[in-house]
Amino acid sequence: MNILSSVLSIIFFFIMVAVIYSQFRKNKTADSNKTIEQFDGIDEKDAPIPKVFFVAYLIAFIGAIVYVLLYPSLASWKGFIGWTENDDAYVAKSIDINNNINAIINANTDEQVFTLLQKDPLVLQSGKSLFGDNCSACHGQDAKGQYNYPSLVDKDWLYGGSPQDVYTTIHNGRKGKMPAWKGVLSGKDIDELTQYVSDLNKGPFKSNALFDANCSSCHGKDAQGTHGVGAPNLTDDIWLHGSAKADIKRNIENGMSNEMPDFGERLSRNQILSLTSYIVSLQSEPQDNIDFMQANTYIFSRNEQQLPAVLTACVACHGADGLGALPGAPKLAGLKQAYIYNQLNLFVSGLRKNATMQNIVAGLDVKDKLLAASYFSSLDSPAISKITPEKSADGLINDPTERLIFQGDWQRAIPACSTCHGQETEGSPSFPRLAGQSSDYLEKQLFDWRTGDRTGDQGHMMQNVVNKLTDDEIKSLSKYLSKMK
Repeated sequence: MNILSSVLSIIFFFIMVAVIYSQFRKNKTADSNKTIEQFDGIDEKDAPIPKVFFVAYLIAFIGAIVYVLLYPSLASWKGFIGWTENDDAYVAKSIDINNNINAIINANTDEQVFTLLQKDPLVLQSGKSLFGDNCSACHGQDAKGQYNYPSLVDKDWLYGGSPQDVYTTIHNGRKGKMPAWKGVLSGKDIDELTQYVSDLNKGPFKSNALFDANCSSCHGKDAQGTHGVGAPNLTDDIWLHGSAKADIKRNIENGMSNEMPDFGERLSRNQILSLTSYIVSLQSEPQDNIDFMQANTYIFSRNEQQLPAVLTACVACHGADGLGALPGAPKLAGLKQAYIYNQLNLFVSGLRKNATMQNIVAGLDVKDKLLAASYFSSLDSPAISKITPEKSADGLINDPTERLIFQGDWQRAIPACSTCHGQETEGSPSFPRLAGQSSDYLEKQLFDWRTGDRTGDQGHMMQNVVNKLTDDEIKSLSKYLSKMK
């Protein structure tokens, strides 16, 4: 079959040469003054074929002949230079790394596993091959990235640079979203933020009230980013989407939506381990990245279950234990599943407003929301100490803050917090636990109920209650509840 196809190719080649040559020879002496025919006022002349076409065809034919002589192309002909497909491959032969990796992960902690993988040249060689096949199109052959795709050789990591973080990114993929602030903030506010962000890396850090109110929940109050949600550091010289003011303003106005595909089904566990090891090896000090890992974890050697992809962004703020990892993030451990699920739907609908949360939940389906609600509701929450408030002779609690929590103020038609939230404010399927939440978080929620930034309660119950409280009462309630542990 190879011989037949080669013979037919040669015959076709000579036919093409003959046709081109005959046409050029035939029209070489054509009379450009001779009119062949006329149509609708247009004369068709008997002009010769331009020489440039003949020269172009000649060069193409010569190139084809040179290629056939140098490279394998006809039947069993191997070409004068002896080229093979392995010459352009990252790995000249297939490498079986399973035995190497399986021996390394046996009973070792994750930190020890990646330290040992860094010392295995076959694992790194396999990782390099996998990188070339799966990652280089976006991150570049040298892994230094390009516009909109991050470099993997510097120390600026969107989702964390430890091997565990890199493995999770490859396995689960990432969905990075920044909300659009056009229509939320005024043009003057956007201009102020643009100027502020563009100046962040030009001198000592200075806070900005507008940034604190709208951007710090993701980028941090110091603007150095948050790995959990992939929010970049804004104080360095690394700009993934452009550093010009026009670029920054466009991103603030329109937001961003980037996605890295997941490779969990495409690549095996050992392939992802070797790819992770290769990426970490590109660092100037790989051991520094390995030292970032969680201590004494055995995810790989004991086949422990990794967090599902939908939870990787959640635990960055709320903590893997659900007890809050960032200031202002509520503790979710022990909240009832029905309550958490309902709040996620309120964020989706916009009845509960928080740019970060609305951004994260936008892409969640029903299964994802149920999984997140189930996970956090299953976590243990700290026990609440029994409180016995001092009472007067007529039975009223002496402390005004304790009275609001456990008895309310019926003269102002304010029910006790414990009426809905439980006797110890431990929560229920319809109402959240209040005990132990941070005072900053509680205070913000109460003021949001008052202003209408938070809604979704049945019959505007919370808004009606909070409207009857003074600012000082809201602050004292928040502080007292936060200490109920």
